[in-house]
Amino acid sequence: MFFNRHLNRHIGPRNENALTMLRDKELRRGTAVWTADSHDIGYAIRLHHRQNDINPDLKFYGSYLELFSILLGGATYIPTDYIRNYDPTDNKLLLSATLDDIAKETWNRTPAFIAHHQATTEALA
Repeated sequence: MFFNRHLNRHIGPRNENALTMLRDKELRRGTAVWTADSHDIGYAIRLHHRQNDINPDLKFYGSYLELFSILLGGATYIPTDYIRNYDPTDNKLLLSATLDDIAKETWNRTPAFIAHHQATTEALA
């Protein structure tokens, strides 16, 4: 478990190999995204990659999955480190983070490096 010192709580386990898994399984645009506590929060749109200053301990994650979520008010950016699994047969992506984690981490806000056009964008299949 990753310990969030600022919030004094745990987020689900990190999966540093998630990006490779998503590429190997050819994650598709429109894939349903589910939280660890079984909430369907939206659908996958694209990936964004940070080019500089990657430091997960400071929450500067290397890659983010952008999804559209009515539940969370629009665009939401989940660090790929918190993607547990993708099942291409069911077209379902499972996070290791809960809905509460997403809200507390404010992943419904655009990361600065994306907002300032400093990201490399990767289209989904």
